[in-house]
Amino acid sequence: MKKTHISLIIVVMLILSFTVSGCATRTSTKETTITVTDQLGRTVTVPTNITKVTGTHHFGPNVVYALGQGDKLTDYAIPGKLGSALARVDKVYASKPVVFQGASYNIEAAIALQPQVSFVYASSDKDLISQFENAGIKVVAVKGETMTESYEAIRLIATVLNCTDKGEAYIAECEKLLKLVKDRVGDIPEAQKPRVMFAGPKSVYTVTSGDMLDTTLMELAGAVSVSKSIKGYWTEVSPEQVATWNPDVIILGSILDTYGDDAIYKNSHFKTVKAIKDQKVYSMPSNIGWWDFPAPNCVLGVVWMAKMFYPEKFTDIDMTQVADDFYKKFYGHTFTEMGGKL
Repeated sequence: MKKTHISLIIVVMLILSFTVSGCATRTSTKETTITVTDQLGRTVTVPTNITKVTGTHHFGPNVVYALGQGDKLTDYAIPGKLGSALARVDKVYASKPVVFQGASYNIEAAIALQPQVSFVYASSDKDLISQFENAGIKVVAVKGETMTESYEAIRLIATVLNCTDKGEAYIAECEKLLKLVKDRVGDIPEAQKPRVMFAGPKSVYTVTSGDMLDTTLMELAGAVSVSKSIKGYWTEVSPEQVATWNPDVIILGSILDTYGDDAIYKNSHFKTVKAIKDQKVYSMPSNIGWWDFPAPNCVLGVVWMAKMFYPEKFTDIDMTQVADDFYKKFYGHTFTEMGGKL
């Protein structure tokens, strides 16, 4: 073999060697962080391999669990009746440290568990952000006062936890249920829709505002909120205002169980209200967690309300079965198995 051929072979082999080694280097170099924009518009850089998270409000941890990432929660982060229901069927979750004491959140206890990320609810817990960040914990702010915001939050949490496929599957299921309702009540003229007052949590005179998710849920269910023009969050109104509104239906969404429909029917201020005279006061299903809170369960609240408002259009819909299917997909157990009752 001529020297020129040998030299050429050596050069080619060297080129191939450098090429292969270069590819191996690029393949082995992986990003260790990702950057996201949270729902307060903040740029946050988080690790790509997150194994420990927490949240200051039921919304974030609830979504985390619904996306099949409940094992990553550092604590018993879903308070109230839903947390208790989950604890009955999920012993691992039940054994997690408690950082909620009633409605109080113990941030020091949460920090001591050293989560990598905390999902803070943007509209109520912004004051906790700096405390987490000063402890070296990344904070991603989320919110869900509209369905659009809820979907954005789900996608954000799914991106942070590297489970975007599960996030999209969850959103698709929500959209399927909302479409079920829209197909049946979406074309009802405004004048024919029931006028509804949504009350809670402190008293029947505490009503939802146009800024809140509850108003959106009622509209999706084919109703008109009598308090839509109000701004803020759970506004107290007078008995005279309720009488002036004269709602066709009253929905009770009390998170504190401070009153019920019996108390409403016995209230002398409500004697002239149409909803009372027609016996149309309904409590939002709540024995294992409310369906009027931000995602994931609020879509069930839409189906339930639509069935209450228009029973003739939903005779084929078994609400317990709908709930069973949804809970099974996102909590691993049916609504009934978790102790749910309508």
